[in-house]
Amino acid sequence: MGKTSKVVVCGMKGVGKTAILEQLIYGCVSLKSSFYPTIEDIYVANIETDRGTKERVCFYDTAGLEPPLTGELKGPPQSPTMQLTANQVLQRHYLGFAEGFVMVYDTTRPESLDVLMYLKKDIDRNKDKKEVVMLVIGNRTGPDDVNCLENTCSKASNWCSKEKIRHFEVSAMDRPSLYEPFIFMTTKLNPVQNKTAFPQLSTLSKLTQKNNRSEAM
Repeated sequence: MGKTSKVVVCGMKGVGKTAILEQLIYGCVSLKSSFYPTIEDIYVANIETDRGTKERVCFYDTAGLEPPLTGELKGPPQSPTMQLTANQVLQRHYLGFAEGFVMVYDTTRPESLDVLMYLKKDIDRNKDKKEVVMLVIGNRTGPDDVNCLENTCSKASNWCSKEKIRHFEVSAMDRPSLYEPFIFMTTKLNPVQNKTAFPQLSTLSKLTQKNNRSEAM
């Protein structure tokens, strides 16, 4: 393990962000668990990559966002310049240091996916042109309205494909379902270092030393 990667977990309020982190790291969440609304919490964990190595990740569990549009005006963002209130956007300081974003929606609440569409645009506009890793998690919170669940997940999958973001469906009650997205995130944040230059430098150094000895003789 070397550096500590910084990942922001965000989305609409009440979609299960805290439950996902608590289950992933501690495995202690059940149907009887209850959580207070988050202001900000920080979790540090050693997460495996798909290479089998473990890397340290600092997760920032953020306050849930309000839907940008309410009442009859629902759906994805229509204007990239739309003015949002403070509780509808991610706090600006996260955009300065985050290397990754885990965006969470509730598969039974279509409006929570709409929030991610606004959120993605906001992050893209304000992340200072640096490269970040993003993924979307659909949290299955219950059996409410199967048709709504299927429609929301299909819409999410299509949107993620268009935005070139990985989409995962999980359940905060099912710990093994959480492994794949977080292994994916950690692997992307810690790519294999290109070592091709080192042997060349080593060879060059040996040749230089050999030439110096030849000249000395």
